[in-house]
Amino acid sequence: MKNILLEVYYFIKNPTDQRIENWTFKKNVKYILVILCFELVINALIFFPLIYFLNKVEPILYEIRIDYNSNTFLQTLLITAFLVPIAEEMIFRYLLRYNKLFSKIIDRNKWNFLFKILVYISIILFGFVHSSNFENSSTFFYCILPILVSTQLIGGIFLTFLRVRFNILTSIVSHVLWNGILTIIPILISIFEKPYEHMTEDYKLNIEYLNYNTSKPQKFQIDSTSNRIFKIAIEEYSFNHILDSLCQYERNRDDILINMKMESKKGLTKEEFKKLLLDYDKSELH
Repeated sequence: MKNILLEVYYFIKNPTDQRIENWTFKKNVKYILVILCFELVINALIFFPLIYFLNKVEPILYEIRIDYNSNTFLQTLLITAFLVPIAEEMIFRYLLRYNKLFSKIIDRNKWNFLFKILVYISIILFGFVHSSNFENSSTFFYCILPILVSTQLIGGIFLTFLRVRFNILTSIVSHVLWNGILTIIPILISIFEKPYEHMTEDYKLNIEYLNYNTSKPQKFQIDSTSNRIFKIAIEEYSFNHILDSLCQYERNRDDILINMKMESKKGLTKEEFKKLLLDYDKSELH
């Protein structure tokens, strides 16, 4: 691993348009896996905890309101783990190799100088184009934006190295694997999560966090009388949607998908019900 990381370091320090020596398929796979493992480690130990802390200072907003139609696992996997990596590699890194077409426009010496500039520009653009993932607009957000896209900047360095030293297919495969892992990890974590439960003599509340909408029909049933809520059964609905619809409360945090059941003997007012939901929101269970 050390030797591969040193190669990446020397490449980014002085980018050169040269393929790796003694190429083999085994070596290709080795470089992809070593870089992938290193990225997972530094993100788990540095970037994810840092972003978690910043999220406590000011909520980092990826999606204020879930789009039910596109929030399925298969669609997310197809777009995030396949189509997006292919498109981004073709846009940001495909041209980072001297070819026959370029040779008719620019000589090799000029290209070698231009290549260094193109490498740095492509990495920076790749990192900061991901600022579109966020819906924040505060001054604090723009101050921490370089930190928020740091994982893409680091990833851009590795992907550029793989594209130049090997080929565009190598960077695409690495990008697909990375995005695929980030898509699947939340599902694996949720397997071990228990539903949120809160019970008193008067009411019983159960909330289950979900990653994606399924093919099942959504459910939104409310039993209320005289402005008091006695029973609620909700399946695959946005938490922000529920707070907005039932409590006229705008939650300025990243949206989540939930199933919810609530039963009350005496009935809850909208304010009491809102307090229950906000108590859940403060918990660390989701």
